[in-house]
Amino acid sequence: MNSKMTTNIALDTNIWIYLTKDTFFELWLKFKEMKEREEIQVIVTDITLIEWARNKPKTLSSLTESIKADYISATNLAKYLSGESKENYLRTISNYKEEAKRLASAKAKVDEIETFMKSCSVIETTQEQKLFIANCAINKFPPFQNNKNNFNDALILRSTYEYVNRQFPQKFDLIYVSNNPDDFIDKQTAKVHESIFSGLEPIEIKNVRELGEALRLAPELIDEFDEWLDAQLDSQAMHQLDMMRGK
Repeated sequence: MNSKMTTNIALDTNIWIYLTKDTFFELWLKFKEMKEREEIQVIVTDITLIEWARNKPKTLSSLTESIKADYISATNLAKYLSGESKENYLRTISNYKEEAKRLASAKAKVDEIETFMKSCSVIETTQEQKLFIANCAINKFPPFQNNKNNFNDALILRSTYEYVNRQFPQKFDLIYVSNNPDDFIDKQTAKVHESIFSGLEPIEIKNVRELGEALRLAPELIDEFDEWLDAQLDSQAMHQLDMMRGK
């Protein structure tokens, strides 16, 4: 197979928030690179964007405090330096000394993530999808059996699943990244509760807790897809040949 294939990836809102932290900087760069190279298609729902906007002030505040803590830790390290090395080091970290600069730095990072999110494949949830999930909640179908508010999680999963289903009507791969999988996972099967996808054609979906794991999986899924598609094309060719032979 020479055609360009991609793996579909969707992130829980909390994973997007984690990407604002410097701890995940290298992972963020890898994530962007794989999207730009079209190795992955990143799917974002309108519900995710709403949750992101609602959490944005808290994210900014938390990130600002984190930068402040990092600055304090960095200045403590200066005690072990001397002379010109110490001066250069303190000059480098001085940008984070003032609160206004810390806030500006945090805002720039949050804005960068938000711009990236909106550049992805953004999908709108439909009234039908909302009504379906509402019906699941009313009837306490999993994952609503424990009276926990999992409405948004379930709606994001169903709308993303349905979008991928419409994209390519044969075989699909979707990786959903969430650090709260217990909100929608059947503990008996370790898979998403089937009631969320009731009435839809089945697709392959993998649930992982970490974005790094998802990015490692993506190329493997593409290879599996290529092998599957090759087999399908061979089967189709044999079928056509048999028809030509009158079989």
